[in-house]
Amino acid sequence: MNFSNVLIGPHLIGLIFIVIGLLQKYLPPKGINRWYGYRTPAARTNQQTWDEANRYSANFMIKAGFFALIIGFVIYSGMIYFNVDYNTQKMVDYFILFGGAMGIGILSTMVTESHLKRTFKKIDFKKRK
Repeated sequence: MNFSNVLIGPHLIGLIFIVIGLLQKYLPPKGINRWYGYRTPAARTNQQTWDEANRYSANFMIKAGFFALIIGFVIYSGMIYFNVDYNTQKMVDYFILFGGAMGIGILSTMVTESHLKRTFKKIDFKKRK
């Protein structure tokens, strides 16, 4: 087992989402833009929805990242314990990296959009351009 096996494993996606969430939380985008932050039509409705969407999604990404990190370490430990061969480990690593990224990304969007609809009930997000 070398260092790259420990670094690039099922837990890596959790670490990535924690870092992205912390960056978004402590260096939030100041104004509505197309380059940085949580950028959906609902979030870009006005400055208030923009700020709330970025705050909420950053916190969600940090929590989801820690969850993925823990699950990743459990899976990685299980693969070590059961002496899973290298090719199977890499297959599991990549499946969890890509699947985890897609899953957390989709879940983050769904949860944040739902939060915006609950928080800003008077705004009709469907009429947005």
